[in-house]
Amino acid sequence: MDAPKVPRRTMEQFCGQVCSFVRFSPDHEAISAELTGHMEEHRDALLEAHPSMTLWDAESEAVRAMGDPEALGRQLDQIHDHRLGWFQIWFRRVVWTLTVLILLFALPRMGEIITNLTASPSYDGFGIGYLLEHYDEYNVVADFTPGAVWQWNGYTFSIQRAVVTHSETSVYSDEALHLSYLLKVTHSNPWQRGPEFREWLWAEDDLGNRYPSRGQQALYQLPTSAGDSSGNPSAVYPFASYYDLWVGGIHPEATSVTLHFDRFGENAISLTLPLEGGM
Repeated sequence: MDAPKVPRRTMEQFCGQVCSFVRFSPDHEAISAELTGHMEEHRDALLEAHPSMTLWDAESEAVRAMGDPEALGRQLDQIHDHRLGWFQIWFRRVVWTLTVLILLFALPRMGEIITNLTASPSYDGFGIGYLLEHYDEYNVVADFTPGAVWQWNGYTFSIQRAVVTHSETSVYSDEALHLSYLLKVTHSNPWQRGPEFREWLWAEDDLGNRYPSRGQQALYQLPTSAGDSSGNPSAVYPFASYYDLWVGGIHPEATSVTLHFDRFGENAISLTLPLEGGM
């Protein structure tokens, strides 16, 4: 008596039977794709070695060569651990949910930054935060919002507000000017932070006078009495960082100041600001 013939399976049917024994369903598609690839390679090799073989016979032989679908499925079930797989999926979902909640909490507060700055005076009383809190005590020459926006390395820079006052002390006597401004730096990555400006942002007026950064003063042993450029980070939020910056001891006859940030010679920032108007 002849043994019963094993029914022929298609590749799709074989993959379905194997996956029925794999409990982690999100991996079924990848398993089917891998098994199908192996069977197609075997089929093509058979057709090349036996030109007279039909496509149906070659596919059937390739499926048969894969062995028992139940045994293969149970083996793959041990490799694709359903407990570990579902843990990874839910862990990623929890992380993304927490990230969204953090962003939803932080983003609405971005409009409060100017108010927060006025409540938090800058170091040495030079920044715009301190100036806005004691605005009536200063001889204000100009108060404006520059419209220029510039970009570099994925960052977008803009100045939210600039105030020019008469400086109290400098080599140019009491007539010297002092520029205080709030710089906003935005970026598309919520984990990214803005550049370190305090040590390397310097300025030059339209008369050719330079106002070095703190880093340049230390590096080249420059005197601070002739004016300088400095500041402090004010606030860091997802997608944005804010800086409370200033240029002090500006020549009284200067009509504009150009800001530069080129610590490594890349000329990342070169923006000119007027020193009059905007009142």
